[in-house]
Amino acid sequence: MPSERLSRRSLLTAGVGALAGGQLLRPTAFRDPFDADQSVSTDEWLVPGRTPTRRSHVPVSGGTDLAEHWTVEFDSETGYSLVVAGGTVVCPVEDDGLYGFSAAGGDRRWHYRPSTEIEGGIAAAGGHLCYPTGNDFHVLGLDGGSRWRLPEYGRRSVVGLFDASYLPVGSTLFGLGERGLEARDLSSGLRHWFTERVDGEAVYPYPSAYADGTLYCSEGSLRNTRLSAFDASDGSRLWQTDEGEYLHRRSAVDGDTLLSVAGGNDSGSLRAFATEDGSLRWKRGGAGTFYEVAVADGIVVCASFEGDLYAFDAESGERRWRSHEPVDLGGVVRTDDYLYVHRSTGVEVRDPATGERLAGHELDGGAARALAYADDRLFALQEHALAVLEVRGA
Repeated sequence: MPSERLSRRSLLTAGVGALAGGQLLRPTAFRDPFDADQSVSTDEWLVPGRTPTRRSHVPVSGGTDLAEHWTVEFDSETGYSLVVAGGTVVCPVEDDGLYGFSAAGGDRRWHYRPSTEIEGGIAAAGGHLCYPTGNDFHVLGLDGGSRWRLPEYGRRSVVGLFDASYLPVGSTLFGLGERGLEARDLSSGLRHWFTERVDGEAVYPYPSAYADGTLYCSEGSLRNTRLSAFDASDGSRLWQTDEGEYLHRRSAVDGDTLLSVAGGNDSGSLRAFATEDGSLRWKRGGAGTFYEVAVADGIVVCASFEGDLYAFDAESGERRWRSHEPVDLGGVVRTDDYLYVHRSTGVEVRDPATGERLAGHELDGGAARALAYADDRLFALQEHALAVLEVRGA
């Protein structure tokens, strides 16, 4: 088993944990409306799952001609998340904090080193940058300046084994605090609402995806998972599925369908639920251990730890194609016309309808870690480098 796969799995496993802490102040109303749909653009990537719907889709054509624009190398290993917002690309480096570079030219804009090591994924929304450490939850401005923090909030990660465990949406931060699922003002940290935990409850909701005023969560232990939906304005529960014996890894909202990527070791499944009531529409499996999904134009592409890609019909679940590759994956991004695949050997361009490999660009910065698309550029984070590729003909 390749060492980079072990490293990625170890990181995902480390994302599991319980949250504690939080502030007691609670405004009676939101200071800003939920502006997720308006704030999302092709130049602002919020989480590794891309926009709050987490579909890994950018509504632009894209292109097949990739040319290296700039590259920066690191002495230490990078993390597994990447943010492009406000013209700045931000990535974590182990034992060295966060780096912000000009997305256009690669010049270093700032370097922020927290008192404790970053543990988990970074995310941006509403002009703010979120990141968890082993002890606290921190929020910065896009200029790298500290804004506020939640002490002793516990380990939260947007690349955790159980999907996202905090989710910024527009001006609001959803997370799991000491009182349960909660919503906070992203600019101040003040709490809007929280859901009461039931005494003895062993399963807690982790924010997973957001669309059209509804927050979707995964609730689970190591082997048993259920999905739930909440009204994002007040935290009231809309529905929850029955608990099942499967390991949830990622959610995505596609129209009136909630897609759940799940599975155990060396097995994967993709499940489609109705967003209205949580009823199961279909379930499909594969030999690979699914962990990421990209959705557009009725096609769902799942990436697996083993390096394979699986494509399914979003309406029926019928398998469209499978690409068997022994090289580990670091992320997938979908535009209207192309599928971009980040591997340790470089970035591939594929036809999303057939899986055919159309083009590629080799990289030599080590294991693939994360991939983003913004302003006609691909941002490929590798183990020891960040490479930015121009997408020509886009």
